[in-house]
Amino acid sequence: MKTMRYPTRRTIVVVFALGALTAANCVGQDVPKGVNYKKATAETNTKAKIALERALSGTDAPTSFLSQVISCGPILWNDLKADHESLSKDSTPVTLFLSVPEPVQAEGRGFRTQEQRDRFWKLVLDKYPGLRIGIVRPARANEIEFYWATIPFDIEEPFFAIETPTDIFVANLRFEKDTATLFWLDRMDDLRKLKK
Repeated sequence: MKTMRYPTRRTIVVVFALGALTAANCVGQDVPKGVNYKKATAETNTKAKIALERALSGTDAPTSFLSQVISCGPILWNDLKADHESLSKDSTPVTLFLSVPEPVQAEGRGFRTQEQRDRFWKLVLDKYPGLRIGIVRPARANEIEFYWATIPFDIEEPFFAIETPTDIFVANLRFEKDTATLFWLDRMDDLRKLKK
């Protein structure tokens, strides 16, 4: 006669914990009122999150992840532009008009060639090594509002916050043909600091 084996308490706890973790990942962001925000499927967000985590932890420039035009938001560009003229001479200036709450004209940057994107990625990871061990998670309401204040278009997932020991970054990705690519990267800070 075959005896039935019942799950142990430890097995039940592990299954419950995994279920809770999966449910938490699927809940999505808490979107503030007034923000135009388009959600993606849980599967798309999971694949994009994995791609972002791999890109951050890799030792080489993740060419396929950096294969489309990348925009550098105004705070991050303000961090990078002073020390690295090699980035700015080949890249495309992006003028941003922010209301925080007073009008502020700020500058971001667009990187169109693979060489520009690879240089940008290396520079960001060199300047902020904490990104390599950062926690990629759904963005919170204040992080969504920060990004919303810097863009003239709707937010479309995949959209994440990257929490490092010292900073929080926001990353917007594109997901096409089962592949995630970086679209926008910025560091969270007070946008009023950009006012000249």
